[in-house]
Amino acid sequence: MFIGHYSVSFASKKAEPKTPLWASFIGVQFVDILFMIFILFGIEGIRFVPGFTEVNNFDLYYMPITHSLVGGIGWSILCFLIFKFVFLRSKPYSDSLKNKISGLIGLTVLSHYFLDLPMHTKDLPILFDSGPKIGFGLWHNRILSITTEVTLTLIGLVLYFRATKPGSTFGGKYGMQIFGGILLVLAVATPFFPPPLTIPEFSIQALVGYVILAWVAGWLDGKRIPIES
Repeated sequence: MFIGHYSVSFASKKAEPKTPLWASFIGVQFVDILFMIFILFGIEGIRFVPGFTEVNNFDLYYMPITHSLVGGIGWSILCFLIFKFVFLRSKPYSDSLKNKISGLIGLTVLSHYFLDLPMHTKDLPILFDSGPKIGFGLWHNRILSITTEVTLTLIGLVLYFRATKPGSTFGGKYGMQIFGGILLVLAVATPFFPPPLTIPEFSIQALVGYVILAWVAGWLDGKRIPIES
């Protein structure tokens, strides 16, 4: 899953309007960001196998550090602590609000595993690479995969727009709608993109994409007005 992960980012804004969207955008892709770095240095592994699934050619044969269930739990706890004690340290928020926002960021990190689960082949470890691996394999069906990604993204966007209202500028009024439309186009188009040929090409393109999407999301989010519950 790629774009569908961001549904959790948008939903986190509904759960707590003060949750920064840029942070939850990074959160939902945090383990993939690590994975893209790790494959560059041979710490984890991917092979490109033509026709491996209908959606992509990714044989994700070794990723116990980033994509195991236990690893996901560990990364989510780490991100909770970093966000609370580094990013929110100087914010004039109550401790309970800091815990809530940081907890939501931690949950966005953990959500990655559970949203990958229906899409991946049996390549998601529970703990160790030598142990059981799970995945329900929706990537074998392009139409179902795209439908799942689009549906999740739409649900997230609806929740986001219920949690915020337009700002006074063009970006505040229309920016997030345009951005949401671009995400939906990407959800449909990504399975048809040319497959990567090398690991550096794949990794660098993905990392640049994650950063750009998080930056744009945060910038546009700043132009809208949170609806306090």
